[in-house]
Amino acid sequence: MKFRMRVFSLTVFVATGLLWSGVTMQAYGDIGNIIFKDTKSFAPVVFSHKSHKSAGAGCADCHDVLFKKQQGSTDKGNALTMKALRGGKYCGSCHNGEKAFSASKNCKQCHSK
Repeated sequence: MKFRMRVFSLTVFVATGLLWSGVTMQAYGDIGNIIFKDTKSFAPVVFSHKSHKSAGAGCADCHDVLFKKQQGSTDKGNALTMKALRGGKYCGSCHNGEKAFSASKNCKQCHSK
């Protein structure tokens, strides 16, 4: 019982220190899917946080390296296009046929109804 109380006290102490230091803490549960609708004549792309998490990806693998953590934040000068993906940007940094399935060869894997 004393051990649990010490762990709880330490957790509260660390969390309070982080909050005072300006570090933002947020708990992420199942934050759901992101749907990319601007896909020209192809079906929309459904991005599942859950499936990527179950494949071993962590939040920091993509945020804020490949994507910012806010909706609509993709750089308009470097739009999320298939050309960008094939060039190793955004999803293409992993979906290159080596680290994960190739985004260029498995269209229906991402473009689903």
